[in-house]
Amino acid sequence: MFAVLLSSFAWAWPCQVSAFDPTKFEDFKTTNVCKYCDLTDAAMSGRDMRGADFQNANLSGAKMDKANMAERPMEKRTLVTNFEDANLRRTDFSGANLHMANFTNAYLREANLSGADLSDSVLTKANLKGAVLVGTNLKGAKMDEAKLDDAKFCKTVMPDGAVNDSGC
Repeated sequence: MFAVLLSSFAWAWPCQVSAFDPTKFEDFKTTNVCKYCDLTDAAMSGRDMRGADFQNANLSGAKMDKANMAERPMEKRTLVTNFEDANLRRTDFSGANLHMANFTNAYLREANLSGADLSDSVLTKANLKGAVLVGTNLKGAKMDEAKLDDAKFCKTVMPDGAVNDSGC
């Protein structure tokens, strides 16, 4: 009886649901840091986000087409845009500059990376299942253990410089 009552109580207890946080987005605009934040479906097209830190962020469905997220040269070091462990499902990165970006263990399932520059980026253990990689530049990218099932390749420059037209 106690177990049944306890399980009924658990179902009635309100759950916290993650959703886009406009306050975090405003903070990001000034700090360029969005660790563990939720920017689901955020409109960030064409923005200069070089060197941004999105570690463990939820950016699923975000619009980042034509955004510049390449490395940011600093006085004594270079900051790379960090998407490590981020949820980027269905994110639009078409035409974005992602040179040297870190996508280690990122969830990029069904992401649109058409025409994006991912040269010299790190995609180790990234999930790119169903991603659109048409016209994407992956030259020099590290893709160890990346999942590429059902990804669409056409005029895609692969890490070794070869062109993959298998999906044209």
